[in-house]
Amino acid sequence: MPGLVGVATAAATRERPVGSIGPMASQSLYRKHRPQRFSELVGQEHVTIALRNSVREGRVGHAYLFSGPRGTGKTTTARLLAKALNCLDLGDDGEPCGVCDNCAAIAAGTFPDLFELDAASNRGVDAMRDLIQSVSLGLGATSRRKVYVIDEVHMLTTEASNTLLKTLEEPPAHVVFALATTDPQKVLPTIRSRTQHFEFTLLSREQLVGHLVDVLGREGVETDDETLDLVARRAAGSARDALSILDQALAIGAGKLDAQQVLGAFGDTPFEHRLCVLEAVAGEDVAGALAGVDEALRAGIDPRRLADDLLRTLRDAFVLATAGGRVPYDGPEEEATRVGALAEAMGAAATVRGIETLGQAIVDIRGALVPDPRLVLEVAVVRCARRDAAGDLDALRDRVDRLERRVAELASGTPRAADAAPASPPTARPAPRGAPDGPGPARAAGPRSALGAHMGQKRRPPEPVPAPTPPAVPPAETSEPAAGAAPDLPPLELDEVILAWAPALDALSPPLRAVVQDAQPIGVEGEVVVLGAPPKRLARMREKFRAEADTIKGALHAGLGRTPKLKLVAHEGFAGTDAGPAPAPRRRAPARPRGGAPAASAEPDAPPPPGDDDVVDLDELVDATDAPAALDSTTRLVEAFGAEVVEERPRD
Repeated sequence: MPGLVGVATAAATRERPVGSIGPMASQSLYRKHRPQRFSELVGQEHVTIALRNSVREGRVGHAYLFSGPRGTGKTTTARLLAKALNCLDLGDDGEPCGVCDNCAAIAAGTFPDLFELDAASNRGVDAMRDLIQSVSLGLGATSRRKVYVIDEVHMLTTEASNTLLKTLEEPPAHVVFALATTDPQKVLPTIRSRTQHFEFTLLSREQLVGHLVDVLGREGVETDDETLDLVARRAAGSARDALSILDQALAIGAGKLDAQQVLGAFGDTPFEHRLCVLEAVAGEDVAGALAGVDEALRAGIDPRRLADDLLRTLRDAFVLATAGGRVPYDGPEEEATRVGALAEAMGAAATVRGIETLGQAIVDIRGALVPDPRLVLEVAVVRCARRDAAGDLDALRDRVDRLERRVAELASGTPRAADAAPASPPTARPAPRGAPDGPGPARAAGPRSALGAHMGQKRRPPEPVPAPTPPAVPPAETSEPAAGAAPDLPPLELDEVILAWAPALDALSPPLRAVVQDAQPIGVEGEVVVLGAPPKRLARMREKFRAEADTIKGALHAGLGRTPKLKLVAHEGFAGTDAGPAPAPRRRAPARPRGGAPAASAEPDAPPPPGDDDVVDLDELVDATDAPAALDSTTRLVEAFGAEVVEERPRD
């Protein structure tokens, strides 16, 4: 059994204190303060209570499997179990005394019946055969149980695991197996089924801080809450990692703990730097976000660390915003307040998009082929800050989130500054010379009403519901402002236009609404509202928008508090479900004038290319003359009811 004896000797050498020969070497904190009793193990009460009860009541199993993250006490618990099983003065609560010969030998690593095997370096079938041969050997003079601790048991080969199976299932009565692993899913199911499985968990920040305070108290070192919080965050739930980091921090401060030195040594991003970048992202300040990244990198922070810390802060903001206060913030109270304000400013959709963007950037930064990690981080920050740089679905989610928050603000009665500003009434354009009094749309409604009455006498339909009267446009008292709005109003936003467009449509007459309702706001250019329309109907809708500009602007003024300009463009998103390019527009039937003479052939109703002349301004419009227009029956129906000619067939 040379392999097994060598392992035991190595374990004994590792645990044995340094003697008086040679210079005295200091022990690391995690070895110096390793728990010697079950009660000293932090954060694993569900395991220690079960083991103490089984030892006290004599119901010890023949095999145990301890699994969990690194540094949570799996191997330490296996040694404590061996100590409790061989203690010569076991307490009534199942705790080993820690002072008898067997307890002292186990603590020093010299107990002959405690065998430790590292399966990561002894993973072959030969090591398992040596172990099995030693199982049947007897006990020492003072020993009560022979304990085999196999660390990282998931690293055993399939042949070695199968060699262990039979002995593991039916070992001698004096033998106990304690298997430890960080990946229990890789352990053979046949081995897991033969053991009592205990899962170890990561420690919380409070548990780690308490453990660090206890260790520092034994060492006689004073500290502050900020340093302890920093060390606990870096340990990420591992007690061993926490003590190793504490060792490093004490070495940096020459036996003292200084928060600034520790922060600079570990390379973490200060909270102010993180908030500077993310607050600029929330305000869509691309230049400010890039300046914050540059400032952090100039301070010596690695781009990878900065990306990790930004992602962690966004995660904290997301949890604070969506958990309703039920998940506490892992940090000081003043930080929690600022992170909560950041989450409210960004909104849920933008926060999730930022988490996804930064998460992918971290994956890209850690790739082997990334030439400049800083560039990857800067591109990710710009994508987070600019909503228009996101994909279509992400931009849509963000817009819906902002609209919902806007509706909630309106419902709660807390309007923004744009709503609280006094609304300037829209000004009417003076009628051109020679035109009759009254606005153009009102005069145009006369012939339509007459035609509707004539059609009603012939078909005698049910009494129609009177159409709502469009809001009257008040006359201008002074010269119209150049931008169409008061100079002290904030810039027009697309969300405001979207909210005002539906009520504006409801205020229009049914024939007018039937023509223009397919147009939807898709953008804002200063004080110009850009409306997207189906390409096939663009020409018809553009004529109606020019003819009824006063009415449409008056309806929009009620919701916006200003009179914007309108620009109608073709938008493929409103093209319906037609496959391929939009079909060529049909030619209208030639209109026949009232005198009977055929009119000139109509040109194709193709939409002209969008340009600056698409902006509808009140000053650019002129009233139609009262000269009789050449209208046939089809055109009259289209004008009266907003119909659209689908297909015309000549009569046989």
